[in-house]
Amino acid sequence: MAERDTKSADLSSRLEFFVRRLFERIGAAIDFALRRGSGLEGGARADLATLTHLIEQAVEDNLKREDSRFVAPNLIELRYDYETYTQMGAPRREFLRSELNTSIYEYIYNRRYATLGEVQVKIAYDAFTRGFEIRTGFGEAMPAVIPQNAPEDALAASGAQESRSCNVVLRVESVRRDLRARVESDSEPAGIGRNNANALIIDDSTVSNFHAALTLSSDGDLFLADRGSSNGTYVNGVALETGGRCIVRDGDRLRFGDVETTLKVADQYRER
Repeated sequence: MAERDTKSADLSSRLEFFVRRLFERIGAAIDFALRRGSGLEGGARADLATLTHLIEQAVEDNLKREDSRFVAPNLIELRYDYETYTQMGAPRREFLRSELNTSIYEYIYNRRYATLGEVQVKIAYDAFTRGFEIRTGFGEAMPAVIPQNAPEDALAASGAQESRSCNVVLRVESVRRDLRARVESDSEPAGIGRNNANALIIDDSTVSNFHAALTLSSDGDLFLADRGSSNGTYVNGVALETGGRCIVRDGDRLRFGDVETTLKVADQYRER
């Protein structure tokens, strides 16, 4: 009798779990449909139900057929713009990562999809991401990107890359003041903007909180990326597209909003 009661309780618990998951998924679909017309703005980018639906869709869109089985991507990376990433905060990011990891594992398992490794969800920021994007992959672990926010060709096809670094100076012409930062190929970009979280802080009303960023590729190219600024980023008088990027060099004139600067690049070298 006791064994029968235990089995009954276990069955009841499992049934309750699946019913709860069913309603969560229905809620996610409804929430996604309501939000889709206006895009992923504000809190929607950090909403668990919406993100679950989007990742499930990404899994379906990237299935691979191998013989008689379907292989699902097991590596999921959510990339945010820096401002959204920092506003979410570490506790919220860890909560989302943990919940999404469980939900996506269940989604893949329940559909009997094969994987090439453990399901892993990672949340990161990218200087070149406008708002939010999902990247998927297959394998045992997240691919080693050097740096996380480098251009796509920053990694060679084989082996680890040498690290490079350089010192950069932005000479603010209006006040003849120098802003200095070190940029490394295997570290996060050097942010430019009004917010104190940036490596290069420009306190001017025409400059966005997170206006632009400098990043160094493993082959030594220095990139300037606009981060969706309100008043634009300019290189030698030419405006970058919103969220766009280009290579910059010593002596280039860079403008952020109404603030004119001159770029100086020094001490560029490689490390092993």
